[in-house]
Amino acid sequence: MLRKLQKKIGVYLFLGLGLVLMLSGEAAAQESGITLREALDLALANPNNLGTAQRVVDEAAAKRAQAAAGRWPSISFNTQYTKIGPYTTEHPMMPGVLVDVEATGSYNTGFSMQLPLYMGGKLNSAVQLADYGVESAELSYALETEDLIQQVIQAYIGFLKADRMWALGQEQITILKEHLRLVETNLRLGYAAKTDLLATQIQLTQAELAVVKAEHGRKLAAEHLANLLGVEPGALVLTSEPRIKAGFTLPDLELALQEAELARPELKSLAVAIRMAEENLKLSKGYWQPNLVLIGTYGTQNQSSPTLEDAVWTYTLNLDWRLWSGGAGRAEAAAAAASLQKYQHTWAQSKELIALEVRQNYLAAAEAGRVRELTALIRRQAEENYELVKAKYELGAATNLELLTAQTTLNSALNDQVTAEYDYYLAVAAFYRMLGQTAQFLREVSEDA
Repeated sequence: MLRKLQKKIGVYLFLGLGLVLMLSGEAAAQESGITLREALDLALANPNNLGTAQRVVDEAAAKRAQAAAGRWPSISFNTQYTKIGPYTTEHPMMPGVLVDVEATGSYNTGFSMQLPLYMGGKLNSAVQLADYGVESAELSYALETEDLIQQVIQAYIGFLKADRMWALGQEQITILKEHLRLVETNLRLGYAAKTDLLATQIQLTQAELAVVKAEHGRKLAAEHLANLLGVEPGALVLTSEPRIKAGFTLPDLELALQEAELARPELKSLAVAIRMAEENLKLSKGYWQPNLVLIGTYGTQNQSSPTLEDAVWTYTLNLDWRLWSGGAGRAEAAAAAASLQKYQHTWAQSKELIALEVRQNYLAAAEAGRVRELTALIRRQAEENYELVKAKYELGAATNLELLTAQTTLNSALNDQVTAEYDYYLAVAAFYRMLGQTAQFLREVSEDA
């Protein structure tokens, strides 16, 4: 059952490469690095992520088998030894005379069988409820799997973002150090003022401080991703740069709302809960129906040893019919009806909340796309401005402060663009998560650079 479920979810999540990376472990990560797709495989193979959900599916399957077994007869073997005495009693022929009676013992040995003939639909309901339990467990497994994939995507992108910010900081330090050497030379030659030196030193120190913070963020991001993948943080070498495919446009919002209603695992789970509540209501309404069980025994009593010698068959039809329970049966049915209505209300509320989430994430993805376009434009403008100011500074037509300002503007624009690129990817991924279509996102929208 679990292998079948894992295969179904594997197709659903478009992770066709399998989980072979688990065999290579951290050594492979150190040698060749990890792509996003490989990171997803590692996370799915890590038992600390989905182990509990897998056991829930196993438990539900076992309970279904247990419920199905209730339809069949049960056979048991029993033997018991009973000892009476010794004791003192009155002589049967001589009143008033007491006699001692020695202890006696006997064995009762035999087989017994119970076969439910009619249980008022209880056995069928038990099997049906167990089937719903398996379906619910499988949906929960799928939901946790999709949530895990989203966590890995966010952690992978988060590490890339932190690493890129750290690299940009290092580049900024290199540029400022080179500029500082130029200012120091100009100061010795009398072409620069002391304030130019101090301003450059301050900016360099600020850049070093930013790198320290970026390094800290990078380590935290590595810890988080490594924990999901089940590898050591030092083994993390990421070899792909996930991005949204060129020419991508968000799907129509109304169509997205319809797809979310059909695909979201939460709504599917609630639909199963409603069917379970309906079955419970049906079962509780039959509280007055009798139970009829056939009981057969094959056995004998023997005083010397547990044996089946001279055993005989005995058959019993046991009818249990609750005629009156003080209103407990009607109360149970009323509680089941209220439970059904509760799940129906929850489904309607969840449907509205999911529609709201889809709209919100649609707007967020659209905004992130626009921010991405504008930050790219600002970066190009900042690069052009920096080159112009730098040329003017080299000619003595611009001050050191103007060059530092242009440099700061360019660095901020680069950081903003990096942030916007990754935020756009995460926003689109989150939007498809709201649709219940993470597999489609990985297959049709995301690509590795």
